[in-house]
Amino acid sequence: EAMDDDQNQSTESTPANQSTESDCESNPNARIFIDGSSIEALAMLQPERRAIVTRLLQVKSSPDYNLSYASNSAYAVQHESLKRLGPRRWLNDELINGFNIHYLGPKLDERSHIFSSHFMSKLLSTGDHGTNPPNYKYANVETWSNRIAGGLFNQHNIFVPINHQNIHWLTLRINFLEKRISLWDSQGVKHTNVLYTHTALRYLGDEHENAFPEGDTTKWLKSWRIEDLSDKCPQQENDFDCGIFHLLNLCLLVNEGGISLESYSQASINTKEVRKIVAYLLWAASSNCPVVKTRYE
Repeated sequence: EAMDDDQNQSTESTPANQSTESDCESNPNARIFIDGSSIEALAMLQPERRAIVTRLLQVKSSPDYNLSYASNSAYAVQHESLKRLGPRRWLNDELINGFNIHYLGPKLDERSHIFSSHFMSKLLSTGDHGTNPPNYKYANVETWSNRIAGGLFNQHNIFVPINHQNIHWLTLRINFLEKRISLWDSQGVKHTNVLYTHTALRYLGDEHENAFPEGDTTKWLKSWRIEDLSDKCPQQENDFDCGIFHLLNLCLLVNEGGISLESYSQASINTKEVRKIVAYLLWAASSNCPVVKTRYE
C-alpha cells in the first residue's frame, strides 16, 4: 500500500479558533450521528459535524490545527497527519495510535490493554519505518508490560496494531481467557502473517519466564492456539484503506468481541465516509478541538 504525497487543498480561512464547549465533546453520543450503529466509527455523522472535519481535512496543513490530548500528550495528532484521513491516503502511526489510545482506550474494560503500533516494531527491531529485516529482541520491550495496570497476566485481552513494513496495517489480539492469538488482515491470509502470530507467542513465553521463573513455560505455551482469521473479516478493495479496516476491526473487537465478513464492507466505508467519522472522533476526543473559521463567519 503506497503512501501518497500530501496534497494541500486551498481553503479560505482565518486562523484556528478553539471550539465552544458544545462543539468539542470528549464523549460523542448518539445525537451526533444519523443512524443507530453500535459502532460509532460506522455511524454517519450529522451534516454540521461532517462540515467541521471536512474543513480540517481540506485546509492547508498548519500547527494551528494540531490535536492535543490532556490525558496523554505523547500521542498528539499533528494536523499534517490528520489530513491523511482525506481521500486515498495511507494512515500513519500517529493516526493509528491517536485513535486507539484517545478514542478506543477509554472504552476498554479494566482488564484489556492496547499496545501502541511501536510495540511490534520494537520487538522485531524493524526500525521506525518497519522496513529493517525482522530480528526478535525481547529486551527492546521487556518493560512495556510494567505499564499495564494490573499486570500482563491479569488481562483478558491485549490488542496489538501492526505496521507491516510501513505499507500495510494488521490487527492482532492476545486472548488470555481462551489462550488464543488471533490475527486479522484485510488483504486475506498471507504467509507473512505467521511472523507476527509466532512473535506474539514467543513474547508471551519470555514474559512467562520472567513472571514465573519456577513454572514450566514450554508446557504453558503448548496450551495456546494461534489462528489467522483474515479470511473471516471484511476485505479491502483498494491499496490505501488498510488503516481504516484496522481501526474498524479494533472497534468491533473492543465493543462486540468479534469480527465477521458481514460486519462492514468497503462499500459501507465509502458510503458512510468513515474517514471523516474517524477524523471527527479524534477531534472530539481532543482537549483543544480546533475549528477552521471561514472569512464569512
